[in-house]
Amino acid sequence: MVHIKRIELTNFKSFGGTTAIPFLPGFTVVSGPNGSGKSNILDALLFCLGLASSKGMRAERLPDLVNHTHTSNRHSTEANVSVTFDVSDLGDVTQIIDGNEQPKETEAVKISEGKPINISREWTVARRLKVTKSGSYSSTYSINGETVTATELQVELNQLRIYPEGYNVVLQGDVTRIITMNAKERREIIDELAGVAEFDRKIEKTKETLEEVRDREDRCRIIETELARSLERLAADRIQAEKYQKLRAQVQEKQQWEIVLNWQSVQQQFARVTTQFQQAEQENNRLTEKLGQLATQIEKTRQEFEQLNAQVKALGEEEQLSVASQLATQKAKRQQLEQRYQELANSAQQHQGSLAQTRQELDHYQQDFLRLTQEKSHFESNLLPQLQRDRDQLRATIEELREQSNAIASASETWVQEQTALSRKIANLQATLTPQRTEQAQLREREEQLAKIISETTQRLTPTEQELSQKETEAARLSGQMGGITQHIQTLAQQLSDSETDRSLLQETQNRLLTEQREKQRQLDKLEATKQAQSEIQGTYATQMILQSDLPGICGLVAQLGQVDPRYQLALEIAAGARLGYVVVEDDGIAAAGIELLKHAKAGRATFLPLTKIRPPRHGSVNLNYAKGYIDLAVNLIDCEPKYQDIFLFIYGNTLIFESIETARPHLGKQRLVTLDGDILESSGAMTGGSKPSRPSIRFGVTKLEESAELRSLKQRLSDIERVQGRNDEGLVMKAAQIKQLSQELTEVRQRAREDQLELQQLEKDIQRLSKQKNEFTQQLNQSRQDLGTVQQRLAILTAQIPQLETELQQEQQKLTDLESSQTHREWQEIQAIIKTQEVQLQAKEKALREGEIRLTDLQNQTHRFEEKITESQKRIELNQTQTAEITTQQQTLTTELNTINAKISETETLLAQLSNRLGETKKERDRLEQLLQSQQHQHQQIIWQLEKIATSQTERQASLQALQEKMTAQQSELPNPLPTIPLLGNFDSETGDYSVLLENLQKEIRNGQKRLEAMEPVNMLALEEHEKTQARLLELSEKLATIEAERTELLLRVENFTTLRQRSFKDAFDAVNTNFQTIFAELSEGDGYLQLDNEEDPFSGGLNLVAHPKGKPVQRLSSMSGGEKSLTALSFIFALQRYRPSPFYGFDEVDMFLDGANVEKLSRMVQKQAKLAQFIVVSLRRPMIEASERTIGVTQARGAHTQVLGIKL
Repeated sequence: MVHIKRIELTNFKSFGGTTAIPFLPGFTVVSGPNGSGKSNILDALLFCLGLASSKGMRAERLPDLVNHTHTSNRHSTEANVSVTFDVSDLGDVTQIIDGNEQPKETEAVKISEGKPINISREWTVARRLKVTKSGSYSSTYSINGETVTATELQVELNQLRIYPEGYNVVLQGDVTRIITMNAKERREIIDELAGVAEFDRKIEKTKETLEEVRDREDRCRIIETELARSLERLAADRIQAEKYQKLRAQVQEKQQWEIVLNWQSVQQQFARVTTQFQQAEQENNRLTEKLGQLATQIEKTRQEFEQLNAQVKALGEEEQLSVASQLATQKAKRQQLEQRYQELANSAQQHQGSLAQTRQELDHYQQDFLRLTQEKSHFESNLLPQLQRDRDQLRATIEELREQSNAIASASETWVQEQTALSRKIANLQATLTPQRTEQAQLREREEQLAKIISETTQRLTPTEQELSQKETEAARLSGQMGGITQHIQTLAQQLSDSETDRSLLQETQNRLLTEQREKQRQLDKLEATKQAQSEIQGTYATQMILQSDLPGICGLVAQLGQVDPRYQLALEIAAGARLGYVVVEDDGIAAAGIELLKHAKAGRATFLPLTKIRPPRHGSVNLNYAKGYIDLAVNLIDCEPKYQDIFLFIYGNTLIFESIETARPHLGKQRLVTLDGDILESSGAMTGGSKPSRPSIRFGVTKLEESAELRSLKQRLSDIERVQGRNDEGLVMKAAQIKQLSQELTEVRQRAREDQLELQQLEKDIQRLSKQKNEFTQQLNQSRQDLGTVQQRLAILTAQIPQLETELQQEQQKLTDLESSQTHREWQEIQAIIKTQEVQLQAKEKALREGEIRLTDLQNQTHRFEEKITESQKRIELNQTQTAEITTQQQTLTTELNTINAKISETETLLAQLSNRLGETKKERDRLEQLLQSQQHQHQQIIWQLEKIATSQTERQASLQALQEKMTAQQSELPNPLPTIPLLGNFDSETGDYSVLLENLQKEIRNGQKRLEAMEPVNMLALEEHEKTQARLLELSEKLATIEAERTELLLRVENFTTLRQRSFKDAFDAVNTNFQTIFAELSEGDGYLQLDNEEDPFSGGLNLVAHPKGKPVQRLSSMSGGEKSLTALSFIFALQRYRPSPFYGFDEVDMFLDGANVEKLSRMVQKQAKLAQFIVVSLRRPMIEASERTIGVTQARGAHTQVLGIKL
């Protein structure tokens, strides 16, 4: 472990010369007589490492640390102390340095930037204190011989977790200091451990920046207010100028339009009138000609019409209409009958088709039934009996042949034996030759198979090797891709963790601010309630209602309209009494309105003092200017506006103010007198007074209750909290969205990683499978080639043996053939052949018989089914025949009716034809001529009217054309150049539209515009430019203010986050130290104890108490314990602090001096246990501590008053 290896002291306190003290890891005790200098070793540690001031090392000033015993006549003396650390154990260093893991392969441990400690060297810190004869001194630090500043040294030591506030070295007074310090100082120890000071520094720095931002915001707000006021002043002038400018431009533009429209209107009128005149002349000529032609046609048509009308009346027109109606009725009835007849015909046709189909099916069924019946009869009577006879006959023949074969066999026994011997020999040869032939065939087949297997294996091996190579390449690519995805997952997970941490911080800040907001709001409500109560005492409810109403002319209460010197305030308030609460108004009308308001609201009563009606009393002539104690008239002591002078004269009259009752009493009965103490002496002689009265409900001269600093502070804080909460809510929403996005992205990436992992695993399985296949193919190929060689060798052997065996077999078979060619053998063979033939025939006959029986059963089933189908078809035929007969009867009836109606229709048509022949042509011609005559007459009258109208209009048009020509010539010279575009003409058709309507409306608008311009004058036109510039400045300033406000909100949020982190850090440190304290105290005292905060909700507002429960005693606070219990409790607290922030070494200076033997043993066991984790250097005189140590360093006072050191290893 990292530990102190050596301390070297030169002229430091009691050490003269140079003394080197070696140390080892573990538990070391330094012991010696009192005053021998043993504690100076720990002082040297503090001095060298800069962990304490001179007072912490028991010296008033640093020069007191130098040993001057052997000082020479040199100009200066110096003391040197060096502490050498052993940092060769890299594992311990990496454990100590912030818990960060460092690569074990490195050659150095980085303690600070740019300054590594080589693991093979010692790390030495030295300090030199040089003191001159004049008393001045200088101190320098160095690390490994290089000079550094104290700050740089502390940075280096902090990396090794050696802190000034970390209780690395516990001196004699530290235990006592913990015991005697107050609770707040004890809590500040936790503050130091938790780094609260660093957060306080950040918060203070941020608040300084916040104040700067607020100053900038206030300055900008002032400028904004001024600009807004300027803009408000210019707004009305700008609006007026813009309206005037716009309206003037519109009027001028419309005047130009008026000129153009006037000219275009005249042009349009001239063109229209000219066109109308020409068209009217043409129309007049055409109508005159048409009128003559039409008169001739009318006369001719009238004559023809009269002739035809007489003919029609003679022929009879009414009879024809009656006959036509009768014919239409008859035809409708005939159509109905024909439709019904057609429906019956379609139905009959359907029945006929169904009947024909059913009869056809019946014929087929009957034919099939007849055929099956005949076939069944044939099977039953002929085929089956014949098959049975043939089978029985063959059985008998086979039995006879078998008897003959047995007889021949019995007669040729010798031949049989010889034949049997040859057959056995042949069989033996065949038994030898057949396996060899079979083996030869199998081997040849095996040879072919092996050749084929070799070929196929070679073909399968090549793609397998290619696929294996592809899979390995893909696996390598996927493995590399997995590395990138894993790195991406780690990055996303870290980002997600950071975002969740930020959200947790924001949420914790939000919850803390909500709690603070509720508390501040309660305080604000309480203060506002107090303020409201104070405001209510400034008058009755009725007067408060009057003052808060919107009535005009309310001046205020009498007490609000004047100011007085505080010395006279009590006297003037008592002198006025309740009259200070009267309401001053402009006139009696306002007073009456106020009274009505109070009546309506039922708010009580009030006294009103109208300025126009109040009549003050006459001023008395008593002259007391030189009277003893006289101050002045009461009304003269009030500072008010002149218009309220009569009001105060009415209230006070001739009341005089005296200093005391003694000075006022001689003048009793002359005037109304009031003393500064509030005593009243009436002019009637009555006297009122006594103890000093409480202040009246209405205070004189108070016009408005100002907000207190506390109230303003609360409102500002609540405003800041609300602003921060808004920003915090945005941050929470943003963080939530970011966390959701990161979670989703992380899930997707992890899913992709899982998919890639599965794919990689599948590729690895495929690679294993393909590798296995490749090996199997290779082994199979090698084995097949080896087997092929073996087969080919065996084939060569069989090829040589088989021909010899075949030759011998042929010879033996020839002998057997010769033997079997004898007569006896031939007969027996012939009989055997006949028997076999007959047996085959018998089997065929039996099979044919079984098939015939099956066929007979099938024919019987088919016959039964056809019988059922025939019966069903016959029933359907009978039904169709019945329905067809009914339809035929109906058709006959309809045919009779159709013939009758056809005869009637023929008669009616004949009659109608006769009438039509007589009337038809004549009537049509008459009607046509009648219509033509009416049309011609009407047309003739219209033409006459048109000619008269045209003649009148033409005269007017000639006069109008002459006037328009003159007007158009005059207006053309006034036209603007170029002609303006007129929006009114956008959808205007110059041929069909009328310019005059547009012109009239336009002139009306121009007149209205001119009137409005005159009404608006005079106008400040410069306001336009000034307003635009001011508005631009205000907009720029608003953007700047928005930026400043956002910056301020961000700074407020940063302060709140730092505050949350500060509390969180303190809570974590407190919980950890409390847990350590409970464990350590239980070991040291066999009791239980804990740390207790005065205010857990706001720990920084209170202190920290050590609460202990020693074994066998009640729970006690530190202040009520005995000396030994206090020491044990304080030491438990120190051990708890050390365990929370562990260091590589610790030094204790006689911390056991107040403990008894048993407690020293417990303490020594605790140190012994802790020494397994860090180096302990303990200065002690107690035996249990010395016996528990691993080694002891003895310190004594040598000759010459120098401290001498020796070591004992126990």
